[in-house]
Amino acid sequence: MSEDQDEVSIYCSLDHSSINDEGENTIVFIHGAFGDGSGWKDVVSHFKDQHLLLPDLPAHGVARHLDRFSVPRASRLLRELIVRKAHGGKAKVVGFSLGAQVAVHLCSTYPEVIDETVFVSGYGGPSSPTESPRRFLPYAAWMSQRVEYALPRGLIRYMMDGADMPRGDLSQHTLSLYRDIFTPEIKTDWPEPWPARTLIVVAGKGDLIPSADNPNVAKRLASIGQKGNVSTLAVTHPLMRHPWLLQDPELFARAVMAWFERAEIVDGFIKL
Repeated sequence: MSEDQDEVSIYCSLDHSSINDEGENTIVFIHGAFGDGSGWKDVVSHFKDQHLLLPDLPAHGVARHLDRFSVPRASRLLRELIVRKAHGGKAKVVGFSLGAQVAVHLCSTYPEVIDETVFVSGYGGPSSPTESPRRFLPYAAWMSQRVEYALPRGLIRYMMDGADMPRGDLSQHTLSLYRDIFTPEIKTDWPEPWPARTLIVVAGKGDLIPSADNPNVAKRLASIGQKGNVSTLAVTHPLMRHPWLLQDPELFARAVMAWFERAEIVDGFIKL
């Protein structure tokens, strides 16, 4: 059995929630590192007319038994999820942080399952397992998360402008998973141009821990995307932090819907 066939055969192990199955079209929401599909609950409560799929990425949430994470693997499994569960075998896609990496790989590698538009925030760019100092990042991030968990939640919420940062099970946040995410065994490259109209969002306000939000990375990604669709665009919001889906979920939802409906960009966002 080939690797692709094996991934297809276990795709059902990629746990997901399905909301409003009778909705008029499908949107897939792809969460960030160390989260799961439930992290979108305050955002998706604003979507009343769409069919929503909220998967858990490999090695995350209920899908943690798929114990090795890679962007290509996640992308393959999500393709199968869309083919089998989305209306018409296509979906609009929203990706945050690590989910943005997966979303871009998905729409670049499997454009046939994308329903015209994509929305990503916190895209981090390519990575290399040997690039210095990036090779030390898994250890720094592993330690930083444990320091953050030792601080009072109220203090974190205050310092993050009201974002209520979830605290998962640290026993599931292994150093091996940090290595898979931050220093993958195979170097990742910039994607090939893709046809989906894509909005690339950069949070303009810094976090306690450095994040993937980088205007130069976003602009380069947009320039690649524009070769496939001239409407692809990069924007920033100076008041939003990396986890702005938690900081202001209503704004996040409005920004997504405005982009998907080809409306004006929501107030506060600035083109890069």
